[in-house]
Amino acid sequence: MKLIKSARLAAALTLFSTGAMFQPALAVTTPADQDKLRIHTGLPKKASDSLFSYTAEWRIDDGELYRTTGLSFLNSAKVDPNASPAVITKKLVTAMKDGMIQLDPNWRGINLTQPQDQAELTIANKKGYSLTTVTVRDYSNQQLRFDVGDKNFNADGVQVAIDVVLAADVEYLDGFSSKRSPLASQGEIEVVIDGSKPVQVKTDGKTTKQIEEELARQLAGAKLSEFPLYPNLSNSDTRNNKPFDNSEVQLLNLAAKSVSINVTDPAVGVLTKFKFKDDNHSVKVVEPRFMLAALGVGSGLLIGFYWFRNRKKSV
Repeated sequence: MKLIKSARLAAALTLFSTGAMFQPALAVTTPADQDKLRIHTGLPKKASDSLFSYTAEWRIDDGELYRTTGLSFLNSAKVDPNASPAVITKKLVTAMKDGMIQLDPNWRGINLTQPQDQAELTIANKKGYSLTTVTVRDYSNQQLRFDVGDKNFNADGVQVAIDVVLAADVEYLDGFSSKRSPLASQGEIEVVIDGSKPVQVKTDGKTTKQIEEELARQLAGAKLSEFPLYPNLSNSDTRNNKPFDNSEVQLLNLAAKSVSINVTDPAVGVLTKFKFKDDNHSVKVVEPRFMLAALGVGSGLLIGFYWFRNRKKSV
């Protein structure tokens, strides 16, 4: 009788522990505007059609990932030098909205807004969706500034990366362009964190990795990484997406409210990446089969202990 009670106790313990492990995660709806990125745009400096594109990726709560890209070609020779940068902002917003047309309305998890006559656009999640990444690719040499509202990037769990690239990587076409150089031309890249003293690096005749090494040395809290902050998109359209070049500057715990980037070298472009927390999806149990095996062994030992103790008492 005691053996039966012990077995029941062990079984109850196993069932309780298993149930505790596999309790379903409570459904939480992500509120609107929880994740956002604000982009302050400038005027292009290059007098040729130069690529500017940005890709936003988001997740339906506890569901699939979706993304869209806005792609534009900007040319300083076609823009009134006295015009407000807001005309560029409007073009970029239109490009992203055009990119979302191909998605089912139920999959469109972001809003894009531009305050009237302002040179800024905001990407923000809709209710029930969460932003995961935003990649901004600029080959037009415009001055850009980024923020996530009134918070520091690290307070919102947003990680940042700066990937210096060559414009030739997206402008070169076999058989139509002259041989591309593996080096920058002449100019500089300037990075300003929260309006502090600008970090300026000359680009003249340097590789992109050399430029990034100098930026990483001068930017507080930065590191040079040979692994991307998140996987690069890559496809046959090299005008927009290019393979990762094995180095980028990462700011993984940026205690600042804004980052400004300005490039004056026409041979250089910059990819600025933002990774959001993406924490509103199901909690997965790591290797539950091993957990169950451990519980089974523990239950067996418990039954054996009680059986041996009761047998000893009865002798």
